[in-house]
Amino acid sequence: MDFENILKCNRCSLCKNQLPLLDKKTSADVFWVGLSAVRVENVENEIPLCAKTNSGKLICKIESSMKDIQFYKTNIVKCLPLRDSKIRYPNSKEMSACYNHLIDEIKAFKPKIVFLLGKIICDFVQKKENISPTKLHSNFEYKKFHILNTTIVPIHHPSYIQIYKRKQVDRYISALENITMQGAKNERVRF
Repeated sequence: MDFENILKCNRCSLCKNQLPLLDKKTSADVFWVGLSAVRVENVENEIPLCAKTNSGKLICKIESSMKDIQFYKTNIVKCLPLRDSKIRYPNSKEMSACYNHLIDEIKAFKPKIVFLLGKIICDFVQKKENISPTKLHSNFEYKKFHILNTTIVPIHHPSYIQIYKRKQVDRYISALENITMQGAKNERVRF
């Protein structure tokens, strides 16, 4: 993947807050897509959704049971959204400005599965792709759709699980492991 377009992007002003936070992997079977970058000391030494974050810890736990699968972490918005020096949610204009970068990542890596983390991302991507919104059910039976022949799976955000569904973390992990393993074995994920 040539990250030069992302690194040179100035479609919005967020690049002034912090340069894009990128995973430097060269191949991947599965994507994790978060909302936006977090503040880091050095963007060269960090990746999105790293184990230093609570969400990243749960993602790493899921990944650890699947050693033969290549994972890639990214965000809809690659740079850091700030308001009065505090991190905020990116707005739809900022997400739209950065969306083509996610599409370029999917085209370059051709992952078998892309997990969209949380309602904000799910709603945004489905609206961009003219897909009816998917409701995230508490039973962890996730619905899929396709973009560029890639299976896209909207899921609960890991932080939501850790805060509101703490007793169901193992079910969440199991559901995502099953989806991932099924996707790694098949061209199309069937669930």
